[in-house]
Amino acid sequence: MDRQFTTRHDIVMAFAYAMNLISPEVENHHEKVAYLAYRLAETLGMNEQQRTIAFFGGLLHDIGGVLMQENISLADLALSAGQVASAGAALLRSFPVTLPFAPAVRECQTPWQRLKKLRTTLKTPQRIGQVVHLADAVTLLMCESEPALNQIAQVKEMILSGGREEFSPEVLAAFETLCGQEAVWLDLMYRPQAFLELLPDNHLVTLDETVHLTEFMSKIIDFRSPFTAMHSAGVAATAAALAKLSGMSEEECKMMRIAGYLHDIGKLKIPNEVLEKPGKLTEAEFNVIKEHAYYTWLLLKDVNGFGQIADWASLHHEKLNGNGYPFHLKGEQFPLGARIMTVADIFSALTEDRPYRKSMEKEQVIAILREDAQRELLSQRLVELLIGHYDPINAQRDTESKAASRKYQESLAAV
Repeated sequence: MDRQFTTRHDIVMAFAYAMNLISPEVENHHEKVAYLAYRLAETLGMNEQQRTIAFFGGLLHDIGGVLMQENISLADLALSAGQVASAGAALLRSFPVTLPFAPAVRECQTPWQRLKKLRTTLKTPQRIGQVVHLADAVTLLMCESEPALNQIAQVKEMILSGGREEFSPEVLAAFETLCGQEAVWLDLMYRPQAFLELLPDNHLVTLDETVHLTEFMSKIIDFRSPFTAMHSAGVAATAAALAKLSGMSEEECKMMRIAGYLHDIGKLKIPNEVLEKPGKLTEAEFNVIKEHAYYTWLLLKDVNGFGQIADWASLHHEKLNGNGYPFHLKGEQFPLGARIMTVADIFSALTEDRPYRKSMEKEQVIAILREDAQRELLSQRLVELLIGHYDPINAQRDTESKAASRKYQESLAAV
C-alpha cells in the first residue's frame, strides 16, 4: 500500500485558495456553498458518501466558469448557470478522481419544476444537485456587510416564497430546519474556513492520487485561456522526463510532474487581458505578470508534503545568473528541481502550438535553448541532456499536450 503523501484537507485548502484568486467577487463563495451543502445533506439524513459528494459538489459547482475565459463575477455565473453546470460536469468527467462529483454538478442548476415532471422520486445525483442548488442560492443572498443573524428571516422568506419551483419540498424543509441553527449562519458568514472542519485531516492521499488531483487542478489554470490550454501538461511531461534522465528517484519524478502541473497556478491571480495582451507589455503590466510565481509559492508552501514541490514549481522564472524573478536565486541557491522546471517551461512554450503561432522547428528550439544556456539563464547540462533526448521527450510532451487539448475542447463544447 502506498504511503500517505499529503492530506485531502490540505489539497482542498490549496484548491479553494486558488479558486479565490480568480476574482475577488467570488472569494470564499465556493467554500460557503460546500459548507452549507454538507449541512443540508446532513439534515436530510444522507450517508457519509452522499454528504461528501454534496460537499465537493458545492466546492466544484461553478468549476465550468473557468471556461468563460474571463474574470468570473457572481452575476456572470448566475446568468449562465446552466451552461456553467454542463461545462463543469464535462470537465469533472474527464478525470477519474473527480468523476463521482460530475452528476451532482450537472444537476445543480436543474429546477425542481423540471425534475418533478420527469419522475416523482429523485435519484441520488438529483437530490444532491438540489442540495447544492439551494446552498448556492442562499449563499448568493447573504450580504457581507450585514450581521448574519439579522439576515435569516429575510433570506428564509425569499427562499420559501420564491423557491417552490426551484427546490424540492424535502430540501426546503431541511433549509427551514437550518434556519433555526444560529451557529450554521455564523459559520457561513464569519468563518470561511469552517468548511475544512468537515474533512478529517487523516484522510490518506497517496503520491499517485496527488498526481491525479493536481492534473485536474492544472486544468483550472490552463483552461481559462486558449493560449495555455495544454501548457501545464506539456511542462509536467517534460519535467518528469528530465528528472528521470537526471537520476531522480521514481518518487521525485512524480513530484516533478506535480510541480509541472501546478507551476502556473499563481496565474489565476492575473487578469486575462494582461495574460493575453497581443502587444508588448508595459512595465506595470509585466510587474503584474511577475507576481504569479510568488502566488504559486504562496498557494503551495503550506500543503503537507509539498515543501520541495512548492520550490520547484514557484522558481520556474529564476535564472542561474540571478536575474530571474521573484526571488533572484543564483547558482547553488537554485535547486536541481527548479532548474529542470525552467528548462521544461521554456521548452514546452517553444514546442507547443499557440493560437497566434505554430510550434517552432527543432533546430530553432535547440538554438534558443543553447543561447539561453550560454547566457547563464538555463542549466547547460540540462539543456544538453534534453537535446540529447529531444525526440522522445518532445513526443511525450506532444502526446500529453494533445490529450489536454482534447479535454479542453470537450469541456468547451458544453459551454
